[in-house]
Amino acid sequence: MHINSSMPFSYKMLIMAGVVISVVFTMQAVVPYIYGGILEKFSWLFEGLPILTRYFLWVILVPLIYRFIYYISWHKQIALTSNTLHMLNGIVIAAVHSFVSYWLFIGCYLLFEDMDIAKAMEHIIGNIYAGVVTSYVELWVLLGLFNAINYYQKYQQQSHILANQEKELANAKLTAFRMQLHPHFLFNALNSVMSLIEFDKLRAKDMLVELSTLMRRLLQQDNRHTVTVKDELSFIKSYLELERLRFEDRLKITYDIQQQQYDALVPNLILQPIIENAIKHGFSQSTESCEIVIEIKSQENDLVIRIEDNGIQNPYIPRLPNSGGVGLKNVYQRLQQMFDHDFSFSAYAVKPRGFGVQLIFPLLRSNFS
Repeated sequence: MHINSSMPFSYKMLIMAGVVISVVFTMQAVVPYIYGGILEKFSWLFEGLPILTRYFLWVILVPLIYRFIYYISWHKQIALTSNTLHMLNGIVIAAVHSFVSYWLFIGCYLLFEDMDIAKAMEHIIGNIYAGVVTSYVELWVLLGLFNAINYYQKYQQQSHILANQEKELANAKLTAFRMQLHPHFLFNALNSVMSLIEFDKLRAKDMLVELSTLMRRLLQQDNRHTVTVKDELSFIKSYLELERLRFEDRLKITYDIQQQQYDALVPNLILQPIIENAIKHGFSQSTESCEIVIEIKSQENDLVIRIEDNGIQNPYIPRLPNSGGVGLKNVYQRLQQMFDHDFSFSAYAVKPRGFGVQLIFPLLRSNFS
C-alpha cells in the first residue's frame, strides 16, 4: 500500500503526542505507589526517564517510518519472501529503538546519579531484549494508525471526486434542460414575428430587432445556472417588450416584488416559460385585455414565486411532471435537478378566471449583491 511521504500531521503535533503518552504511562507507573502509600519510594528519574526517552525516540523516528512504511508493512498482493523481509525490517527498527532508547536513558541517568555500568550490564541487556518485543508492538500500533490515516485520506479524496462528478453531472443536466428551452423559445418568438409580417411589417421589423437584443442577452448569461431576481426580471421585461409589440396595449404586467428579494438567486430563465405559457394559453386566442401578476416574496427560509393571469375560465390544470407543456415540464425538471425534493411546484385555477403557478424553493442570496 502506497502512502504519501508527506506526513498528515506536523512536528508540533508529534511532540505534543509524545508528551501526552509519556505523561500517561508515567502516571500508570506511579499509581501502584500511590495506592500502596509509598509514593516517596517512587524514583521519577529511574522510572520516569526511560518512558520519556522511549516515546520521544519514537517521535524522532516517526517521519522516517512514515516515509518508508511500505517496506515494513505486510501486503497481500506481494510475495511471501518480500513480506518476510518487510517483517525483518520492522524487527530491526524495533531492536534499534529499544537499544538506542535504553542507552539514552542510561546516559541521561548518569548525568544525575552514579551507576556501576559493569555490574548493571546484565540487567541492561535483559531490558533491551525485552524492550525489542515492546518496541515491535508499538511499531505495529504506529503502522495501524498510519494505515487508518491513509484509508481516511483516500475516503476523503474519493468523496471529493464523487461530489465533483455529481456536480458535473447535475450541471450537464441543467445545461441540457436550458438548451432544450432555447429552441422552444426561439421557435415561438419567430412564429409571432411571422404572424405579423402580412398585417404589420413595421411592427414585425420592430419585433425582430427586439428579438435580436433578447437573444444577445440570453447568450451573455448562458453559462450561469443561477441569476439574481433582479437579473431575471430584467430579462423578463425585455421578453415582455417583445410580447407587447405583438399584443399592443392588451398586455399588462403587474410586479409585486419584496425589495429585499432582488438579490435572491433563482434558476436562470425560470420565469420565461411560465409567462410564455400564460400568454400562449390564456391570451393568444382572446381579444380581451391580458394581465399577468408576478409576485416574489420570502416565506421563512424559502423563496416563493407566484405567477397568475386572468386568461381563460376553468383552465386545464396539468399534473406535473406527468403532464403539461414543454415549458412547464422544463421548469419542473430544472427545479428537481437543482433542489432534489426540497421544492414545490403547483399549478392552480385563479378565480374568477385564469391560471396560476407557484414555485417554492430554498432562499439563497448572491454574494455580490
